[in-house]
Amino acid sequence: MKRLLIIVSLLWAANALAESQEELYYRALKAEEAGDIPHALDLFDSAVAVSGPYTAEIQEIIDDYQSVLKEYDEYSADDSSQNPWSFHTYGTINYSGLHYKKKGTSDAETGGEAAASINASVEYESQNWSHALELNVSGDWFIDKDDMPSLDTNSWETSVGIGYSLIGNALILDIGASINFSENEEWNPDFYIWAERYLAQNGKQKFGLATSAYKNFDGPTSASFYGTWHRFTKYGWNSTIYAGARYESDSLSSLYILKWLGPSLRPSVSYKFKTDISVETKLNLFYGFVIDEPATTYDGVQKFSGSWAFNISWKPGMFGTFIGFEQLYRHYLNTSEYSIGYPKWSLLSKLKAGIRWNI
Repeated sequence: MKRLLIIVSLLWAANALAESQEELYYRALKAEEAGDIPHALDLFDSAVAVSGPYTAEIQEIIDDYQSVLKEYDEYSADDSSQNPWSFHTYGTINYSGLHYKKKGTSDAETGGEAAASINASVEYESQNWSHALELNVSGDWFIDKDDMPSLDTNSWETSVGIGYSLIGNALILDIGASINFSENEEWNPDFYIWAERYLAQNGKQKFGLATSAYKNFDGPTSASFYGTWHRFTKYGWNSTIYAGARYESDSLSSLYILKWLGPSLRPSVSYKFKTDISVETKLNLFYGFVIDEPATTYDGVQKFSGSWAFNISWKPGMFGTFIGFEQLYRHYLNTSEYSIGYPKWSLLSKLKAGIRWNI
């Protein structure tokens, strides 16, 4: 009887000293955040072995790590020399049906747009950094252009560009320039830069700051600053939010350049199935207040512009296909179309389908 009491006491003590699933999960996330992946994996395994409310979520994390390790092992087997150089080519070919509606008209304008882009990049892996130099050629061809006079587009446009990107554990930098040609214009250059820095990580979530700038030397200019949040997984839910301020400069009429400043929000949500089918929805919203008015006509003018899109894609290998719907909306407030020379609101809808590849 005494021996039985000792055994029961030992079992009770062991159970009392055992960590809960929540405690093990928390320690695993902290080890992951510190970069100690082997210890984090051991703690994830221990946590999933303990019953609790996070079993499915922890198992998903373990599966993600195992998938990455499997891909790394396959890569190491295919390339024992670990050549840091690689070459990739990717691109898209698609067609969009266009539908344009604006205030003051009863009939909509319809047309079509065919587009293609081809990219070639040389990449170099250096410890925790990835460098890429990319060349890009793209083109757009507008079909039934005469049926959409409000858009005032060229029959064709093409662009040749070069870019450089740097990707690290906590930093993304993308910079590039291109020369654009079109039917009615000789050529005009543009330039862009995007930088994002991750400041903190909690499991699959990353928090940081991002900034960007764009300059077309014969057209619009923009700059933005965002706080960012990301949720990354190979399969399942992925989410991104960019929230901050944006500056725009565009030509509202043939006489003046207007400058806008205001809040900007860019959220997106996607889900990737293990069948390599992905669905995505995203928004890009901007509410601008005109600053530095060139004339009293524009005093107090405000602009709301936004785009929203939904896409479904399937890419089982090097080649894939996609279909999507997108709308671009613009609305001017505290003014009339007669004073600014533009419709008070307009809505452009696109139904797009195409193929893409990555080799």
